[in-house]
Amino acid sequence: MIMFFVNPAMAQDERFWRKLVTGELTREQKKEPPPPKWVFSTPRYEFDLNGDGKNETVAVQMVDGLSVLEIYAHDKSLLFTGSLTGTGVDSKIYRLRLINVSEKVRALLIHFYEGKTQSQRFEASARLYFVTFSKTNLDKFTFQKGPLYWHEYEAQRDQYWRRRYAINVMDLNKDGANEVFVNFNSNQSVWQYQVSGLWKEL
Repeated sequence: MIMFFVNPAMAQDERFWRKLVTGELTREQKKEPPPPKWVFSTPRYEFDLNGDGKNETVAVQMVDGLSVLEIYAHDKSLLFTGSLTGTGVDSKIYRLRLINVSEKVRALLIHFYEGKTQSQRFEASARLYFVTFSKTNLDKFTFQKGPLYWHEYEAQRDQYWRRRYAINVMDLNKDGANEVFVNFNSNQSVWQYQVSGLWKEL
């Protein structure tokens, strides 16, 4: 009986130590994501992102309920892809705004409706995303999740509430670069572009 229980344990420990020494145990196991079951694409919209006279293409795909923004060069090669996370049903991009951040930098402001929930009460929200790139080089894009700017919900006794909001682009500190000013529900925030390519809330 003792040998019956000890031998399998010794063999198992030997395999464990062999994997540990060879690095097999700690080696990362890369798993490929399964192929999507549902993919829906919007029409492709063409406009000049960097002002070189050649149109780039922007499209949105719904991949298993996830919104994916895609940007293609004028030769149809893929330049950028970024995913936006919804919190309820009917999430979607409903507005794209191209802005000049400075003389050399532009940004695509994504107005993203995060969706609605209707369990005990109705509630919905929207959020801003930043896609930033150089006017002279479209090889590098930075992608960042920004602030909430919209919120609506239904309280008890059929009372409905919707928060006021405003999004403005202006050079607040007069340094030659534009900031994004968000006014939402009596809260104000200023987002400033950094050298790293990301935006920082001031």
